[in-house]
This record gives sequence, C-alpha cells and structure tokens, in this order.
Amino acid sequence: MIFSGCASLRSVNEYSSASVDGIRKFEEIGYSFQQHCLDRCELESVRNFEIKRQTECDCKDYKKADQITEKIYNSLKSYFTGLSNLSANKLTAYNFRSLETSLVRGEFGKIEINDDQVEAYSNLSGILLKATTDIFRRNKIKQYIGEANDPVQVLLEKLRFIIQENLKSELDFKKEKLFDFYIGMKMGNTLSDYEKGKAVGDYYDQIAGIVTLQDQMDAFARSLKSISEGHQELYNNRNKITVRDLAVQLSGYACDIQEIISEFNKLKD
Repeated sequence: MIFSGCASLRSVNEYSSASVDGIRKFEEIGYSFQQHCLDRCELESVRNFEIKRQTECDCKDYKKADQITEKIYNSLKSYFTGLSNLSANKLTAYNFRSLETSLVRGEFGKIEINDDQVEAYSNLSGILLKATTDIFRRNKIKQYIGEANDPVQVLLEKLRFIIQENLKSELDFKKEKLFDFYIGMKMGNTLSDYEKGKAVGDYYDQIAGIVTLQDQMDAFARSLKSISEGHQELYNNRNKITVRDLAVQLSGYACDIQEIISEFNKLKD
C-alpha cells in the first residue's frame, strides 16, 4: 500500500499525534534520578540530626542518568512529531541541538546503555536529519516508517525500562528507608503519644505520594507499550494492508493511548 489515501494518512496522523501526547507525559513525571539522590541524602541528614548549609551529595551519576533519559525521550518525541506533521502534509523540522551528542555505552547510576541502544539512537538521529534535508512529504512516509521502526522499537523499550524498572525501583528504596526511619522514631522514648500519632500520619502521607508517582510511571510505561505495538503494526502492514483495515488498527491504538493519558492525568489531580 502506498500512503497516499486521505483516510490512511488521517489514521496515521491520529495515531502519531496520540503517540506524541503519550510520550510527552514524560515531562510530567514528578521525579528524577537526581531528585532521588538528593532525597536520599536529605533523609540521611534528618536521621542523624545533621544541619548543613548546603547538601553535600555526589549526584553526578544520577544527573548523567537523567541526561541520558532525556536524550532518548527527545529523539522519540522528535520522530513521532515528524510522523504527525508529515501525515498532515506539513513540513517538519527538528531541534537538532538535543541530538548533537551521541549516546555512549556504559553504566550511569542505575542506567546501563548497551551497543544496540547506542546504534539505535545514532540511526534514528540520522533518519531525522535525512527527513529534514530531503524535505520528506506524504510520498516518503512509508520510507520514514520503514527505516525508523527498528531503532524506534529499541528506544521505546529502553525508555520504558528506565522509567518502570530503574526509576520506579528507586522509589521502592525510598519507601524502605522511610519505613525504617519512622519505625525507629516510633520505638524511641522521646516522643509523646500525640507526636507518635502525627509521625504515623506523616509516614502514610509520604507513602501515598510515592505510590501515586509509581502509578504514573506504570501508566506512562503502558502508553509506550501501546505506541510500540501500534508502530510495529504500521510497519508490518505498510505494503499490504487495506486503507480501511489500517485505519481500524491505528484508531484502536490511538484510543488506547488516549485512555492511558486520561488515567495518568487523573493521578495528578
């Protein structure tokens, strides 16, 4: 199938626009690796009753983990923004400043980047550059999708893993530390019953906030999974699926993504 039918391109546009909205929810996740590092240091200072003029935390690796995550996010946002614009018959442009430096192999805090992910990032950056210099239009969408699918799948899975496994596990660590801290406070002999009751309330308030953050991360990860499955469907059937079948399949993925976005938004309220 050649992507020239209006109905076909409309379904591609609906799916890709929903994908952009889903991916951009990354910016609304209220936690980061660097924040985890700072929280850990602050909790340790409170436990030891230490008051310092400024935080003395070595968070370089955690900051680097955030930077790497941001790079992967920006590359995916740029790709799906381009797909959305192209399917609407618009010229598209990219902010190449965010893609100027390469992804490098190694371990950065909780994040590990391997050769496949380095290659995927490099390949997708090249595709984005070519899409701009070649002035991709409607007749190039099939090529754009075909070349990008492999790196897009690798990077979507990596971003999902970073958020749902690496970053979410840092919050599990924080829950354990809070539990130990408040149990120690409760077992001590320095607080009145009223103060102990208030401490218990404070503990559960903090745990509830952490659980909400983790639920947001899970919702975001599920949206990435739907985006990934939708793009694979689009890639697999780009040469043989009928316009009607394509529209039905992509509309289903677009609806799934929007429903997850709605769930994410409710968690913020």
